[in-house]
Amino acid sequence: MSLTVNELFPEPVDRQPEQFCIPANLPRLGSLSVVLPAFNEQYNLRYTVEAARRILPAVASQWEIIVVNDGSHDATGRICDTLVNQIPQVRAVHHCGNRGYGAALKSGIMSARNEWIFFSDSDRQFDFADISRLLEFAPDYDIIAGYRKRRSDPFYRALNAAGWNLLVRLSLGVAVRDIDCAFKLFRRSVFEHVQIRSVGAMVNTEILAQAFKFGMRVKEVGVMHYPRQHGQPSGARLGVIFKAFYELFRMWWKLRSLAHGQEGLYPRTTEPAPHPLHQKTEPG
Repeated sequence: MSLTVNELFPEPVDRQPEQFCIPANLPRLGSLSVVLPAFNEQYNLRYTVEAARRILPAVASQWEIIVVNDGSHDATGRICDTLVNQIPQVRAVHHCGNRGYGAALKSGIMSARNEWIFFSDSDRQFDFADISRLLEFAPDYDIIAGYRKRRSDPFYRALNAAGWNLLVRLSLGVAVRDIDCAFKLFRRSVFEHVQIRSVGAMVNTEILAQAFKFGMRVKEVGVMHYPRQHGQPSGARLGVIFKAFYELFRMWWKLRSLAHGQEGLYPRTTEPAPHPLHQKTEPG
């Protein structure tokens, strides 16, 4: 007799979730798409989706969760399909092979249907209740970018991240404190101007570099970050790091000739705003 995904991969015991309560004065979004890239996250994915599902009805009138299985070798793909069958608001995108974090994020964003787009990782290192911290600034900003107030990663990963943030700030002029934090909220209109060509870890840098170039309004907000309990991160592998440096050089070169009127991922619903836009970038 074949076992179900639930029987093969039962939920591990972990910390008690914090009680979620959204302040009454915070704005509630009309519609929100949540994008969750996933690569070999069989022990984390179900918990991540369930955590998001508990929060989303309180923050958006209409919502969906898009899980992008980036060619996982474990049961992640089967778990995606199980979640789609169990939860009407969940949709899955499957890559035949491992195409990279940027490609997975792009697939999810291209599949999004709603007016706001949020993305996070599927590794259970973020608390979805922190979306409420981002909502406060939704009326006045195009992008609300989380930054990890205290990064719960090994020292070498934190050191790599600090060096990368400094390099991006110096080379591209993207002045944010935690560029690769996977906890960001976007107006859909951002991607009427912004393209995603990076297939790897450079994707956050690429998005924000274009946003700064176009003068979009960016707000940084501190969020909690927790240790990874299951699975292995891929961002610190040498191959990923070398690819990121190569893509950084390509991005620096392309930004020199980036046209304000470039086509984004989505067709434009309005005419391009005059250049420059009124840029408003503030830390949390």
